[in-house]
Amino acid sequence: MQYYQVFISAEQTSQAFRILDALMEKQLVLGGPVVGGPAKFLWNFKESDVPEELREHKLFTLEQDYNYLITYTREDLKDELVEVAESASLEEVCMISMLPMEINRSLRDLLDATFEGRDGGVQPEPVDAVAALTFVPKAEVPSRTKSSTGPVGTRR
Repeated sequence: MQYYQVFISAEQTSQAFRILDALMEKQLVLGGPVVGGPAKFLWNFKESDVPEELREHKLFTLEQDYNYLITYTREDLKDELVEVAESASLEEVCMISMLPMEINRSLRDLLDATFEGRDGGVQPEPVDAVAALTFVPKAEVPSRTKSSTGPVGTRR
């Protein structure tokens, strides 16, 4: 099975989370971060939904804060992912790119578990908990991550 890293554009953080929620509800993606910052684009407003006086065949540079959500999916979910993301997006052009990737066994196992049972009506539910930062003794660091080379489920 081929896996993909997915980048989806959003003009605002709230729009990115709207798209991400729609995709996660259908178990089309793992989930992931929304990253944002200053951006600059080339844009032709001729066919855009902007005031009439800006609708001319001319290339503009547009600066704005911009967001991308970064996530993962499987090849068999790509078409539905695009359909759901575009339906949830408020942008004129919802930019979606998918990069095929080679992944380690631990990530593959995580993705397979995420998409398992998606045809059986399993619904994602929010957990009543938050991630909490803690200190880890340096000697324990090498043993905290699941191994991709040892027996399944083992740690280093």
